[in-house]
Amino acid sequence: MLAPELMTGRRTGYVVKVYPRFSETFIVTEILAREDAGEELTIFALRPTTDTRFHPEIARVQAPVHFVPRSVKLSEAWSQIAEATAEIDGFAARYGRLLPELAGLDPSEAQQAVALAIGARRAGLTHLHAHFGSMAGRVAWMAAELAGLEFSVTTHAKDLFHESVDRERLGRMLERAHHMVTISEFNLEYLRAAYPRLAHKVHLLYNGLELARFPYRDPAPTVGRLRVAAVGRLVEKKGFAHLIRVAALLRAQGCDLEVRIAGDGELAHDLQARIEQTGAPVALLGARTQAEVRELLDWADVFAAPCVVGADGNADGLPTVLLEAMAMGVPCVATAVTGIPEAIIDGHTGVLLEPGDDDGLAAALRSFAAPAAAERSVRLARSARALIEERFNAARQGRALAALESHPEDDLAGRRVAYVCVDPGIPVFGSKGASVHVQEIIRALRARGADVRLYCTRRGDTRDGGAPADLAEIDVTEVPVERAEAAGGRELAQRAAAATLATAIRQDGADVVLERYSLFSTVLEDLAADGVPGILEVNAPLIDEQRTHRELIHESLARQTLIRQVRAARRTVCVSEPVAAWVNASVEAAGDVRVVSNGVNTDRIRPAADRGSRAQVGADVEAVFVGTLKPWHGVESLIDAVARSAGQWRLRIVGDGPQAPALRERAAAHGPATAARITFVGAVPPSDMCEQLAAADLAVAPYPEAGSAESYFSPLKIYEYLAAGLPVVGSRVGQVPNIVDDGVTGTLVPPSDADALAEALDALAADPVRRAAMGRAGRARAVAEHDWSRVLDSVLSGVDLPRRELSGMGERR
Repeated sequence: MLAPELMTGRRTGYVVKVYPRFSETFIVTEILAREDAGEELTIFALRPTTDTRFHPEIARVQAPVHFVPRSVKLSEAWSQIAEATAEIDGFAARYGRLLPELAGLDPSEAQQAVALAIGARRAGLTHLHAHFGSMAGRVAWMAAELAGLEFSVTTHAKDLFHESVDRERLGRMLERAHHMVTISEFNLEYLRAAYPRLAHKVHLLYNGLELARFPYRDPAPTVGRLRVAAVGRLVEKKGFAHLIRVAALLRAQGCDLEVRIAGDGELAHDLQARIEQTGAPVALLGARTQAEVRELLDWADVFAAPCVVGADGNADGLPTVLLEAMAMGVPCVATAVTGIPEAIIDGHTGVLLEPGDDDGLAAALRSFAAPAAAERSVRLARSARALIEERFNAARQGRALAALESHPEDDLAGRRVAYVCVDPGIPVFGSKGASVHVQEIIRALRARGADVRLYCTRRGDTRDGGAPADLAEIDVTEVPVERAEAAGGRELAQRAAAATLATAIRQDGADVVLERYSLFSTVLEDLAADGVPGILEVNAPLIDEQRTHRELIHESLARQTLIRQVRAARRTVCVSEPVAAWVNASVEAAGDVRVVSNGVNTDRIRPAADRGSRAQVGADVEAVFVGTLKPWHGVESLIDAVARSAGQWRLRIVGDGPQAPALRERAAAHGPATAARITFVGAVPPSDMCEQLAAADLAVAPYPEAGSAESYFSPLKIYEYLAAGLPVVGSRVGQVPNIVDDGVTGTLVPPSDADALAEALDALAADPVRRAAMGRAGRARAVAEHDWSRVLDSVLSGVDLPRRELSGMGERR
């Protein structure tokens, strides 16, 4: 059954160039997943199929298939326009508005857009979804606009990177689309960089598999001949010419192997000629059904995907059959083209090579023929299957697609959002982690079209450098709390400031309030009485924290304030499970409490472009730590680790704080050799953080041992490390193991253990290949799961945010 939140009366039509198409199994899998979830779909094909064989899964598709007619006579096209004008309200006006865009299309596409508009309205559809941003995307776009429907497009690779792509038109398509999906983090970054103003409209959803159809088995030891399978269309980008060349080379070197390539295409004759000329032990099997491909994978000892970028720019996105091989437990060798490194993590889920590296491909295949390869093959295969289950599940992808279509485009457009921070310890335009959190949530709100106003007790002093340039025009209401007051008076001053800010919000008007929890603020409670929906962000168990580390005079008042604020909120969002447990223990009947971890701005923080070349020329390896220099960050252990290290890597410490003098003394006490390897940078503004991370090769989060009550943190720095493509060495404490995947995106060590920390850093510093693989995996995870846009999606998902005018509201001041 479809989840209740998706049952909105929405009906979707799929638009594809050809249906069914033998090579596009991912579309059928996607449709089946959505039908299994209870959706009723309709399929529109723009061209008839020329395939002579079909996958049996086609028979399971319930959606009716309509072939969109192509008029061959001008009279037929005019008749169609007349028909559309009669049946679709507002068609004539829309057609006139779209005429410049329609005139730029191939005439058959313009005509089919009209026919599709008629078909979609007759089918009672509300949304059109196209696969590929080329012909199908263009026709779906025009048809949806003509019919007054929403549309979306999934982009793959050729429709983005081929030399024929009209990038201006693609940008216009994205601007008009409800949303755009793309199938790899590589593509996502490309689109966001190409169209930064529309970045919030692009979403990453990997192609998925029906996992039950690809049962896993541990790979058996290779006995005798090495069996190599490859699957794909016989076109340049698949790189099969390289595989044939390598197979001939290995045979000449005495390696007993057999290669079978399933697929058909324009290069079939050329590849067969290469096989005959070189005597390569390769068989071209021709096109195969999915059932036959599964049999081929069962036969294979290793799967090869030696993809390259074609001379015309065409490249594979993320081959579905590669995912199928990984799911079934076949060890994989592939090349780092577009999205492939997001599935093949070198040394963890397979072997990853540079495109065209024939020597590397030969060595990789030969390694699987060795008698000692069995244990390694099993380890790779099990890790690969785990990744497929986590990231490439078709059922999950189908639900995500439906949710995107149900999500109103620019759902916050025109809504007045008040963001509130009454905590005087947080300069909202400062550089500390809490400040960054405030700024990034505001950016994410604005990207969704919200009209944001900020209400705070501390805007930021001159040391904070003022507001970031992109937030400088935001209206800010500041009610300062004097620092000089005694603790008790300062606590009550916060409460008075909150009341003043609530009054200001009433006067300015707000449709929704997001408030960062502080000890004595009552803003949400005050405005809830006026019917303004509010969301409370709880980032720490502040009452316990204040009592333990500072001074808390009015604890009873703080507890009552927490109870009233949580009960007034439509939702309470907690940064970690321990924080959520604290809220639920503190507030009886707390209502909607959910966990949403911190995030990272993956547009602002990106991997360094030259990090790989630095490693190749043997440049010094640099580790970086970012954070306030306070005891709970464990920098003492990190400095000790430098002294105990056997390597020659350097350490850069970015941040300042009360421990800075003592840490400098500690470094000096270890002697001049250790001190020379450590650089104290001091605090930097958030705008400079990307530059600091780009200069590093690995990152450290050396948290000390902590009690369960202090393990609630969701460290921003680690998300930033991942987004920067840095492997992370972190302590196995608190929430860190939930963020850093040991052996995949970094290495976990015991807390407060300088020896273990030194050993882990030495190992990564000496292994640039492993660093690069971990960095790619971390970056992919940051984009897919931890971008602030996804954090905001989780914060707002399912919350009813009605437009509302408060009595007495006027224009904003």
